[in-house]
Amino acid sequence: MTHGGNIFEIQRKYNINKDNLVDFSSNINPLGIPESLKTLIIDKIAELECYPDIHYHQLKTIIAEYYSLDQKDIFVGNGAAQVIYDAIHAVKPKMSIILAPTFSEYERALVSHGSKVQYHYLEEKNNFNLREEDLIGAIDDSIDLVVLCNPNNPTSKLIKKDNIKKILDKCKKHNTFLMIDEAFMDFVEDDESYSMLEDYREYNNLIIVRAFTKFYGIPGLRLGFGISRNEKIIASVSENTIPWSLNTFAGYFGQVLLSEKEYVEKTYNWLREEKKRFVKKLAEIEGITVYIPSVNFILIKIVKENVDVDILKERLLKENILIRDCSNFNGLSKKFFRIAIKDPILNDRFVDSLIKAMDYSLEDKYK
Repeated sequence: MTHGGNIFEIQRKYNINKDNLVDFSSNINPLGIPESLKTLIIDKIAELECYPDIHYHQLKTIIAEYYSLDQKDIFVGNGAAQVIYDAIHAVKPKMSIILAPTFSEYERALVSHGSKVQYHYLEEKNNFNLREEDLIGAIDDSIDLVVLCNPNNPTSKLIKKDNIKKILDKCKKHNTFLMIDEAFMDFVEDDESYSMLEDYREYNNLIIVRAFTKFYGIPGLRLGFGISRNEKIIASVSENTIPWSLNTFAGYFGQVLLSEKEYVEKTYNWLREEKKRFVKKLAEIEGITVYIPSVNFILIKIVKENVDVDILKERLLKENILIRDCSNFNGLSKKFFRIAIKDPILNDRFVDSLIKAMDYSLEDKYK
């Protein structure tokens, strides 16, 4: 199991203190933990002596209010990963389609529940954008579930809502479910053009996955939620999910949602300006191709000969910088890596370190 952000493994393997490591492999909001969450944890610490509300009624109520959803259509989980596993368990697909490259947990979850997996490859020549007509052509009566990641990880590409509706219509004709992972959608300012949250009530074959981990900088808290209008899906998740899957602090996270409008605006302001500036500086570096991102992470290809992601990762670790090796994503090679967008100071440090790391041959004395 390989993911970004595994700083403990890096600390053990390379003897680098995790506190000294700049983790560009993890796509987390650099604004850090919201102040209201810090206050909440202190205020609620005595409640660790009690079990959380097993139904997480307050949390679901506030999620419904914040995103204009119906509370009965919401289920929560210990991060988006649990929501994905619970949703797939409820669908029980025998044959599924996933994109390639995309987030690896979809395949793991599908295989663990007995589904066969069919890959729909995104083409490098098309900048890894989805051609919805090609995907639609692959959906027939044999397909029980289609999984999309929007924005897609690791390509950072968005799918427009109008195109998703075309896919949904084709799925409906074949009694196929569509699960859309919108874990990074909160970073998209004009999300109404891409997210299906406003329209989910129109589709009985749609499941949407969301997470608070990335946007609110809380991967250690583990909190995600799912939405579906399908009563059988909601009932199945409710009957089969792990009880008390959220801890006390996660159960109260709705209070943070209602109190952090300034945090949200600061995030949009940071990403709007820094994404443009950082991408421009990266694009000026010889030996790489930068794929224009839609959100807070960037896919990059090494086009320089005699350098691959293994070499580059080792060189950057000498600078205490960690990148996400993308070679374990189906459809990508040892030439691809992914980085997060951080604050200007760290981003400039990364640019300088990358220029240095790219400036050596295999026979260098960089070691």
